[in-house]
Amino acid sequence: MSGLSCSVAEELVLNSLRKYVRSAGCNCLALSGGIDTSVVALAARLEGLPLLGVTVFYESGLPRDLPYASYVASVLGIRHHVVSVSDDYIAERGRLIVECTGRRDFVELRNDVVFLKALEEAARLGCSCILLGDGGDEVFAGYSFMLSLDSRALRETMLRMAVRGRYPGLELAECIGVEAHAPLLSDEVLETVLLAPIDCIRGGMLEGKALLRSILRRYGLALVADRLKTPAEQGAGTDGLGRHELEAITGLELVDCHC
Repeated sequence: MSGLSCSVAEELVLNSLRKYVRSAGCNCLALSGGIDTSVVALAARLEGLPLLGVTVFYESGLPRDLPYASYVASVLGIRHHVVSVSDDYIAERGRLIVECTGRRDFVELRNDVVFLKALEEAARLGCSCILLGDGGDEVFAGYSFMLSLDSRALRETMLRMAVRGRYPGLELAECIGVEAHAPLLSDEVLETVLLAPIDCIRGGMLEGKALLRSILRRYGLALVADRLKTPAEQGAGTDGLGRHELEAITGLELVDCHC
């Protein structure tokens, strides 16, 4: 498939996503308003699936993702449920998160508390299952270090990270007994991406996630497609929580290794 065009690669990826979400049949989505969850939402709506988008933010932070999540919900006709997490919630759930993930890194904890709240809300609202955006960075070259790799090294890295990467949404869902699906990590999607021309993956501006960005632009979601990469903690507003603040809130001894 060396002669595969970017537009054909995009269509194949989108078709693979549509096939996956149709088979999963979930009626809820963790909606951050970032590229990954927006593409999953698009695939589900193209299949005619009714969706409830769950967006979580930290009540004492700046929720940079919220306007984008609201925009995606409006454009795609998704019911939107917005919920906040407080310091009290973090205090109550911190130990559970560490037990579920086996990690005490404070950066991961401030991300994971947002994932956990979305999963708990999905269960509380009676969702059959919830769709996640996990895997977008790993499978679609969303990390900056990946963009300087040659073709072979990039494909090998994508495959390795897809298989061995850490996906907190899926980890936490399994731990608390919530059914969750990550369409971007499906075998068919991964196989399709690995066959796409390398320039279609990296993009002409070496921006990463070029395939997903182009899909969003084609369906009227350019505002999201053109977003710069925003770390999850910035999007949810938990980035203001440092290690010592989280230790004081949770009573846990945390580390600063981001590992």
